[in-house]
Amino acid sequence: SSGSSGINAEYGGAGGAFGSAILRQLNALHSDSATIIAVSRRVDEVKRATEGFKSAIFPISVDFSARQGLEGRCGAICDQAPDIKYEEVVLINNHATANHSGDKMAEFRDVEYMDSYMFLNMTSFQVLTSVFLERFQGVERRVCVNISSLAALRPMPSLGFYCTIKAARMMAYKVLAAENPDIRVLNWSPGPMKSAMTDDITKNTHSDSIRQFFQSEPWIATDESAGKMLKILADNNYTSGEQIDVYDR
Repeated sequence: SSGSSGINAEYGGAGGAFGSAILRQLNALHSDSATIIAVSRRVDEVKRATEGFKSAIFPISVDFSARQGLEGRCGAICDQAPDIKYEEVVLINNHATANHSGDKMAEFRDVEYMDSYMFLNMTSFQVLTSVFLERFQGVERRVCVNISSLAALRPMPSLGFYCTIKAARMMAYKVLAAENPDIRVLNWSPGPMKSAMTDDITKNTHSDSIRQFFQSEPWIATDESAGKMLKILADNNYTSGEQIDVYDR
């Protein structure tokens, strides 16, 4: 048999706003051929979001913040895929958190917080990518997608660590693409979307410019952004490793 497999890894819950949109769009496009592994801390959200889907859905709960056994947990995600021949495997790597939006870079000195934040948002991101590529190294077409942000390119006051991690993840995937011409890599900037995170930033940021940005920026529909991303992947008309913003296409 043959088909495609997609792993939608989102720390905030694959049943959350953008994670749910990705799942809906994947199901709409590949309902008869896709195996979708939906990774979340809250599996019940995934089950509710995927009720009635025709695609084969395998929800799994994973805590990417725990250090011990991380590689094994990432392997367990890949092990959810049925043992069949795949034409394509896609990792949509979307697990991330925002830093405390009241903090300024000149004031950051909490070593424990910084260490745990970088582990969750960068180290586990990299380990999952590496394990995914190793587990599916025999598949002809492997695709890795980093859900990026404008914050990877533009400094945003009060979001220093978030910007730093987004820039690091973007560059990590650019290097991945440069080192592996056989792997298709995309950094996707989904645009501003209404979420609990943006609500928290608007409420707690010390930056008037950032507050005004989130209050005045028109929100993009999550399904629209997810649909555009999947169309770009399907058309395969992009330079591997580049960052594409939802408004670019």
